[in-house]
Amino acid sequence: MMILPDEKMLKLIRMLEEGASGQRIAEKLGISRTSVWKMIKKLEKMGYKISAKRRVGYKLVESPDLSPYEVAKVCYDLRDLIREIHYYDITDSTNVKAKELNKPGVLVIAERQTAGRGRFGRTWISEPGGLYFSLTLPKSLPIEEIPKLTLTTGVAVAEAIGGRLKWTNDVLIDGKKVCGILCELAGEVEDPLIIVGIGINVNNPVPDYAISLKDVYGKPLNRSEILGKVLRNFARYYEMLIDGEWSKIRERWKELSDTLGREIIVKVAGEEYKGKAIDIDEDGGLLLETDKKIIKVYSGECFYVSDFQSS
Repeated sequence: MMILPDEKMLKLIRMLEEGASGQRIAEKLGISRTSVWKMIKKLEKMGYKISAKRRVGYKLVESPDLSPYEVAKVCYDLRDLIREIHYYDITDSTNVKAKELNKPGVLVIAERQTAGRGRFGRTWISEPGGLYFSLTLPKSLPIEEIPKLTLTTGVAVAEAIGGRLKWTNDVLIDGKKVCGILCELAGEVEDPLIIVGIGINVNNPVPDYAISLKDVYGKPLNRSEILGKVLRNFARYYEMLIDGEWSKIRERWKELSDTLGREIIVKVAGEEYKGKAIDIDEDGGLLLETDKKIIKVYSGECFYVSDFQSS
């Protein structure tokens, strides 16, 4: 586990991108040349490829697609949202770790999860190559508006990766799940912590019902770049939500929706409803037109009737 940011290491990486001598790096960072060498060796162990030529200096040749420092670079301009990064090679669940930290402004990210979770306690398969991370937010929203936050997060992710939205918390590509979202509350009832968990299939192997971005594009993708797109989108839409611009987010969700207009089955609290998904209400609930009436649901398991008919 590594807690970031490490300002000197980030400055070193920026200098290596341009190329610099060991002496110049040492002077800029205020450290010895031996310390510079040790820092470079540390980067190399993490997958950075760095050339070293006499009288020329060091030059960054290639960066890993994800590392603690690549994540820190992504988050550098998002310090209003993210003040601390906890990076794990392997952990049980980023949402669980976020709960344990119990403070806002934290990004928890892992290369692999052993107990990744979706809604209703379902297992989220989290093999290496995917993006698995959680954000902690202050109680800036009333608890009853958490459904809006889930939908808002979906919009941010779908726009970043070119997906469609399945109510309530899935992002699809070609009708298959590429991302899951899990928003939870932790801490004291009077002052709860909001946790937004996101899992995106990028270069990782996936089961038949899912899809990865590698499958979509036919090649491995840079996870740090995708993380940056998602986080920047989330920061923008979250600010809109806090500023009372939910109606704009709601309209965007409807534009990206894969669910509206479909015949669906929703299972919630032991009940099952079947009907046509016709709209997202002003308060974030899904309006379902059944044989008898229009009902509104805020959470539940959503199944497409067409999936049953084609199976």
